[in-house]
Amino acid sequence: MLHYYVLFDNHTDAMEMYRAIKATSRYAQISPTPRELSVCCGVSLLVKEDDVSFIKELAEEQQLRYLSINGLNNEFNSGRHRYG
Repeated sequence: MLHYYVLFDNHTDAMEMYRAIKATSRYAQISPTPRELSVCCGVSLLVKEDDVSFIKELAEEQQLRYLSINGLNNEFNSGRHRYG
């Protein structure tokens, strides 16, 4: 299954984006960055494919920083792919 991850330079940017997405009542899950995508700080946001365009627009409107939004065809393990 294809999962979408928002990647960041640092934890601060990830948390700012997470709070902004949650304020709109959209889904976002704080997640460790999968090894296949690990070019960033280690924290990413797992988001729904349907929300990718919305998140890009939100980031532009609120000047939120992120590296990229990548799709990855991986098996989701709820014990490994999320914090908390």
